[in-house]
Amino acid sequence: MNYEPEMFDPAGVNKPIKPKNKKAKKVLIYLLCVVIGIAFAAGAIYSYKVIFTGSSSPEEAVAEYTRASLKYDVDGMIRQSSQYNKVVLYGNRETSDRLLRSYLEKAYAEQPESQYKDSEVKFELISVVEYESGEPKFEEYIEKYSEKADREEVDKLAIVKMTVNDGNSSKTRTYLTVKCGMRWYYAYAGV
Repeated sequence: MNYEPEMFDPAGVNKPIKPKNKKAKKVLIYLLCVVIGIAFAAGAIYSYKVIFTGSSSPEEAVAEYTRASLKYDVDGMIRQSSQYNKVVLYGNRETSDRLLRSYLEKAYAEQPESQYKDSEVKFELISVVEYESGEPKFEEYIEKYSEKADREEVDKLAIVKMTVNDGNSSKTRTYLTVKCGMRWYYAYAGV
């Protein structure tokens, strides 16, 4: 015959053990708060990178980067730039967003104020073709990209053909954009 213990424990023998030391309890609470704080900060940094850099589509990455370039908007250029474009802008691989920002601000400080206005700059999308890793065209285009940047970060790439009218002239060019994670970034023009 199986004997099962009763659920009711009047003697209190099976009560959970509580820390008797109040200092230990406080240390555990502080430690828990620190772990939650670090997790929250890491989540916020990741969210910032996902939400506030790059674009949701290849054509948007080209348009936003081009608009930022025409207006000498350094922060906009950095937000939309792929690792490849950052290396091209700075001149070598030893760059960070902070160094690139400082470098571009100094370069644009010598320039007169931009003549372009948001309302005058128009974009006309002609075509977008996306390629995934493993496809022959992906491998062909990623070869040039990998000369200056890490190809491992690139999940997809897209060839964007777009006409940019800056109010004075209209140019149609072909651009390469790359998808790193969930966002699209401008790589270079003249594909």
